[in-house]
Amino acid sequence: MVGLHATAHLVVGFEEAQAIKRRRRRRIWLPIAAVAMLLAALIGNAVHDFKVMRADALALSADVIVNLQSRIETEIAAYLGPIPGVVRITRDLLADESLLSVRLDLAEKLATGILNQTPQLTSVLIGNPAGEFFMVRRYLDGEKRGLETKTIRRPDGSTGAPVMQLTRHGAKGEVLSDVQAPWDGYDPRGRPWFIGAAEARGLFWTDVYPFFTTKAEGITVSAPYVDANGELVAVVGTDVELDSLSRFLATLAIGDTGLALIIDDEGRVIAHPRTALVTEGPGGELRLLRVDDIGEPVVSRAFDRYRVEGHGRHDFEMGDRRYISSASSLNHLLPRDWSILMIVPEDDFVGFVAENVRDSLGMGLAVVALASLLAGLVVRQGLRADQEAITILERQAQLAAQGEAFGTLASQSTLFADGVTDSLAEVTEAVARSAGVRRASLWRLRPSGDALVCIDSFDQQTEGHTHGATLDRSDHPGLFEWLQTESAVSDVATSEDERLVSLYRSYLAPLGCQALLSLPVRVNGQVTGVLWLEDGRRSEWSNQVQRFARAIANLMAIRQAANVTPGTVLAMPPAGDAKAHDIEPAQQAEPRDRELDIDAGLGARRATAFAAKLPDGADTVGADGVQRIDQLAFVSLRFSDALALARSADDRSGESTIARLLGQIDAAATEHGITYLKFLTDRVVAAADPSADVHQATACLAEFALATQAACERVFAEQHAHLAFHLGMDVGPAIGTLVDRDGRSFNLWGEVAHTAYAMADSAPPGTIHATESVYDLLRDHYLFQLRGHHYLEGVGEFSTYLLGGRL
Repeated sequence: MVGLHATAHLVVGFEEAQAIKRRRRRRIWLPIAAVAMLLAALIGNAVHDFKVMRADALALSADVIVNLQSRIETEIAAYLGPIPGVVRITRDLLADESLLSVRLDLAEKLATGILNQTPQLTSVLIGNPAGEFFMVRRYLDGEKRGLETKTIRRPDGSTGAPVMQLTRHGAKGEVLSDVQAPWDGYDPRGRPWFIGAAEARGLFWTDVYPFFTTKAEGITVSAPYVDANGELVAVVGTDVELDSLSRFLATLAIGDTGLALIIDDEGRVIAHPRTALVTEGPGGELRLLRVDDIGEPVVSRAFDRYRVEGHGRHDFEMGDRRYISSASSLNHLLPRDWSILMIVPEDDFVGFVAENVRDSLGMGLAVVALASLLAGLVVRQGLRADQEAITILERQAQLAAQGEAFGTLASQSTLFADGVTDSLAEVTEAVARSAGVRRASLWRLRPSGDALVCIDSFDQQTEGHTHGATLDRSDHPGLFEWLQTESAVSDVATSEDERLVSLYRSYLAPLGCQALLSLPVRVNGQVTGVLWLEDGRRSEWSNQVQRFARAIANLMAIRQAANVTPGTVLAMPPAGDAKAHDIEPAQQAEPRDRELDIDAGLGARRATAFAAKLPDGADTVGADGVQRIDQLAFVSLRFSDALALARSADDRSGESTIARLLGQIDAAATEHGITYLKFLTDRVVAAADPSADVHQATACLAEFALATQAACERVFAEQHAHLAFHLGMDVGPAIGTLVDRDGRSFNLWGEVAHTAYAMADSAPPGTIHATESVYDLLRDHYLFQLRGHHYLEGVGEFSTYLLGGRL
């Protein structure tokens, strides 16, 4: 009833706490959802703006590229468009009306006027089929500039070398020099401009080529002069250097890093804003720059796309950037396959979009961050209020549960009465639940003062009661002095009190407890027992819990004193292992197994059920070398990580982990007298001597199991691996069989082996899982913690325990 009342209060408090927690969740998640929606809207708007603005910028970039191409075409038309007319006019003015000869006397004056009025022309030239040549060209010698006339004549009937005359004029037309120079080997009849015009019999545009005199890249436009008979009299032409086009392309702003160049279908570069157009070949010969010579992969990729796909826009990606490429033809301006190739990174047009969106998003995020800060302050204030409310509710529920438990226990007339042990379970359960601790235990101090016996312990984690553990004064000499006073220790592991070291190692640590609150029970001024509250790590024991535990201890002392008859030495109900001379004959306790709620008939039922499963009953098991064993202690060790076992135990020896483990397990078996030890796949099984006393044999096997556990923990710790082993232990029926004629080898199997296997399979990693049969035999000398229950066919359900160590 005490537990029910405590639970009822906790349920009420739990419901109120859940309501507050639901309100807390609303207070937290609503602002978070609002901020998240605001953030999502901001990001969504930014993404939408970026896509729209990017699309608009790209559309605008297409118009920009078209306008730039139109601008380049206009410049080329203005640069090269007048040249055909200049050539025709020159031809017509230098010939007489009958078109019989070329009037060279006017050539120098006419060429000078043309060059002065047409800056894109570099020379005017005339050649005839006899190899004679006349040219007026611009020259630049240091700081001097002007015009130079070059004349090559062949004397009539002479077979000698042609005569070359060079005349230089200054900027004002004055003659600076007039000399006759050796012939430089120039013959107009072998030049492209002469041959092309002669063959075309009309206006002719040469391909781009390096000029003979200036070594610059250019083109020549020429026209033939024929007589009335159609015979070629002369060819008149003019040279145009194309570096002006390159300089014009350099003035264009195409994004931040864009590039425009003029190419022909053969890959020759006609104009480039940054690169020289004429280079020297390996043999010193002059050659025109080609696209592949530029050394820019982006330009080569754009040209390849143009050659494959033709004129138009061809966007592509290279590296981590996207480029816009556009090619347009110039064939409508001049009879050559020239094209404008424009390449610009897409970021040059849309980069500002990302920057603008980034700036807008940054400002929006700042607003969201400010809103989040304000929302966080509001949430924090609300959570603080809710936490205070929960703390108050928990305290109220705890106070109500403790008050109810205290009142109920005080009203029980049979509390601590002789032979009544159920009330002790109510006490420990009520104290553990009401105080909110993991374990609550009642201990009796024997009248002789040599031992402390647990008469009941309740563990909230396993929802189970245990009893019978004994702490001897010889093993814990300082503990009994410490029990005389009330003590609250939040962390026994780090406590400086040396009197608690043995208690922590043998009792608290195996149970996973570190905090201990000890309240002595005093009757007539003498300590007759103690109430312990055990829990995990705590920062401190609250005053409320200490006051409640103190009240329970005082109540126990009062009720215990009320049940003591005059002359009685014992002040608490006797423990199961109390000696007869410790108590009055009138108060002799019932048999131990009944008092401690141990199923005394479990072993006999298991033996009977096992015998019933044998063929034709148990009598058939009597052949030579076959023996039925009613009680055999058996241990099963299972490894759950094969990879961990295969690793090297250390870098020096090269020994595997499993080899080292088996060596230490074999040593432990030898030390504790275990003769039956086998390694089967992922298991190690061991059994005690079937012929030995079952109590002694079980104790030896328990020591072996603890030694094996310690060895496994040590080896796995050295490997920094998790505890990949599980131990199971049982005492039950089995069959033994000799497997050789000499009787030196035997095999054990049966129900005890299967149950030990089941205990190992269900054991937490690194623990020893034992049955109630083991607990019944070893509880006086070993520490156990209730684990759960196990069902055995034909026997029923029984409790299982974790073996923690020796008391």
